[in-house]
Amino acid sequence: MGNLFLKERENWWTWIVWGVLGCISTGIMLPHISEVWLALLSPACFLLILTSWMNYSRRFDFSRAFKVLSCVAVMSVIPVLLEHLHPVIDPTQGIVDMALVILMCVGLSIIGAWVARRPKQYY
Repeated sequence: MGNLFLKERENWWTWIVWGVLGCISTGIMLPHISEVWLALLSPACFLLILTSWMNYSRRFDFSRAFKVLSCVAVMSVIPVLLEHLHPVIDPTQGIVDMALVILMCVGLSIIGAWVARRPKQYY
């Protein structure tokens, strides 16, 4: 029947560790690929793993899953933002690229949170 009145407190250290692991994997993968956008596969894989686990556990509503996934996604793309998108000759192009990366993170987080949400419970 689920937690009808009990609100679960979020253990943010767990999600920070997941974000750091995503950041490390992206940083390790980044020097070995020529196309910057391929480096975003690592954060996407981390979000896919977390989404499937959240869907399996059935303990996350949409807003909670969105907060967790967006935290992990933003932490995972930090190496891409620092290494390839920051030293751009044209500043407007760099800002547009950074905005696209952040929008991609938010979009993937919304899709993942929608998939991972627990089903409605009728009492």
